[in-house]
Amino acid sequence: MERRFILAALAVAIAGALPAGASAATAPSAPQLTTPQYVSPAHFTWTPGADPLNIVQTIWRAPGACTTPLAAGQLVATYPGNTQAEHYAQPGDGTFCFFVRASDAMLASADSPGLTLTIDTTPPTSTIAVAPTAPGGVVSGVVNISRSATDATSGVATNTRRVGPVGACATGTNVPQRWDTTGFTDGTYDLCNIVTDNAGYTATATLRITILNAVPAPPPIPAPLEPAGAAPVTPVATAPAVVPGTTGSTSGGAPTANDKTAPHAPTNVAVVQPRSRTSASLVPLKLHWVNPKADDLDRVIVVLNLKRQPRGKGDGTILYSGLRPSTTFKMRAGLSGYVALYAVDHNGNASKPARRTVSLASLIPLRPLTGSRVVEAPRLSWKAREGTAYYNLQVFRDGKRILTDWPSTASFRLPENLLEPGTYTWFVWPALKGKGAAATFGDLIGRATFVYAK
Repeated sequence: MERRFILAALAVAIAGALPAGASAATAPSAPQLTTPQYVSPAHFTWTPGADPLNIVQTIWRAPGACTTPLAAGQLVATYPGNTQAEHYAQPGDGTFCFFVRASDAMLASADSPGLTLTIDTTPPTSTIAVAPTAPGGVVSGVVNISRSATDATSGVATNTRRVGPVGACATGTNVPQRWDTTGFTDGTYDLCNIVTDNAGYTATATLRITILNAVPAPPPIPAPLEPAGAAPVTPVATAPAVVPGTTGSTSGGAPTANDKTAPHAPTNVAVVQPRSRTSASLVPLKLHWVNPKADDLDRVIVVLNLKRQPRGKGDGTILYSGLRPSTTFKMRAGLSGYVALYAVDHNGNASKPARRTVSLASLIPLRPLTGSRVVEAPRLSWKAREGTAYYNLQVFRDGKRILTDWPSTASFRLPENLLEPGTYTWFVWPALKGKGAAATFGDLIGRATFVYAK
């Protein structure tokens, strides 16, 4: 018994020095390896040899993939006995060949087949970009997404583009390389490229973007402003902005007692404008509609309000009252208005309003044209008004005034430092020369809207 222990101790001491091709009385069984090709860290298992005289198992590692015959490599671990069946190692990233050597009490050894492992403990790299974009990461329409994914050790397994909520891009929607942003609601999102390598590590590149496709509603028409320190500028007395058509007579007839049911509203309401643009300050328009069928219909009242939707049949200028299905009127070029039609019966019961919005802003030759997209500071221009001392120009971005100026000519270069992504609406009035020292403001020349996206 003592002799066996001495031989075992001697075998442990010299096992590493024996050549790889030595044979054991009973060679170790081929390892039943369960480790995948790419690991982090290295972990593999095997089935120990069946020889009861095996007294030590050693783990060897050689750089690169396994060869035939196996390279001796470097001893990295020693396990006394014949029961150890797994090994953990983290020698650094790279590809290595591992094998198990079993040595018995008779100083013989045998090697298992080699196992090539690629150890990867480093996450991959990921980048993402989108073009075209406006300052601040604003995107609109169709854009192109570019990305990269690399992993020097185990290689890239998956690479996914997503758009999702801020801070939660990985839960978002997959998007293609050529992405149509109009399918998403305007707002701020994270655009990300999620990369996973073959060892299971993940890297995510994230880009904050703002989708802006819808054009915000323009601000209401402001009042013109005089320059600081100048004498007060008063509005000039001009012809009425609206000239109603001829008022018709009602049909008369006796009211019906206890009738509280209003007729239906007029239908098919339409406004016809001139086919070509006009330079006249007052533009003729024709409004036509279909009267409701009602035995007690007394009249149709047409109301125009230049500030808001009429709240009732007396809220604004009455353009017409009668039973004809049309009327004509005039509006000053550059204005917008709101028309409401009420059907009234003999008892004075009024229908719900039939509404239409009338806008003549497009009849004013302003540049850039409404709906334009610009990529640099534009020159705003308008038709010069004869007898004008100067103009009052006001510029709004997304409903907030950012500039007020008083140019002496019919154009103005918007300063570059005021440009940010958004929707711009601008207004211009003439300050007309008067007989006295002070000028007087005329009617609004016009307004226009453009979008800045660099």
